[in-house]
Parts: sequence; structure tokens; C-alpha cells
Amino acid sequence: MAIGILNQWTEAINEGRTEDVASLYSESAVLVSTFSPSLINSHDSIRNYFINLHSRPGAGVRIDEESIKEQTIGDRTSILSGMYTFYFEEDGGKIEYEARFTFVIDTDLDRPILHHHSSQRP
Repeated sequence: MAIGILNQWTEAINEGRTEDVASLYSESAVLVSTFSPSLINSHDSIRNYFINLHSRPGAGVRIDEESIKEQTIGDRTSILSGMYTFYFEEDGGKIEYEARFTFVIDTDLDRPILHHHSSQRP
């Protein structure tokens, strides 16, 4: 179930488990991220992106559960879209970035995230 993959991703982000986050992305995954101006399209660069995120004190993400929409493509692939908020601490205060997300997930794969697009909410 695609929502279960999103939940795994969220838990791994919030617990600082960088390797677990990176292991959810397929070897050919593409990440269009909130905090990078470049397209991220290799396993190492995806891993490094989350290492950087986790280097920020108090880093985490909060999913707006009510915003999630799931579109099923075939038997095993889904597109999840919605809103989430990234947060971390900076200069003694909490910084938050609301963002939109889209995940393409193939639940039959060991590394199910095929594509992840995230952009800061204007």
C-alpha cells in the first residue's frame, strides 16, 4: 500500500534514519526536491540530500494527512500527492517550510519510490 511507504518515509525522516530514507528510493529514482536547485537523480545524491537535511538540528516533516490524494495506476503503482511541512531549528528558533509533494510508488519493489517531487508552497 502506497500510504504505508509514505509513512515509512516520514518515520525515517523524523527519526534521522538517513540510510532507511535513501533505501526507499529506487536506483533510477528522480528527486525534485524542496531545498535543492538541481534535479537529484542518483542514489548517492539522494542519500547526500537527506544527510544534509538530517544535519540540521531538529529536522523533521509533518504530513497533512487530509491533503493526501492517491491515484492508482495498474495493480501496484500509485501516485500520492499532498502537502507537508519540513521543520528544523535555526538560531534557537523553529523554521518551517510548507511544501507540496508528489510520489510515484511501485509497492512491488524493495525500493518503491520511483519519483518524488517537492516544492515549497508559494
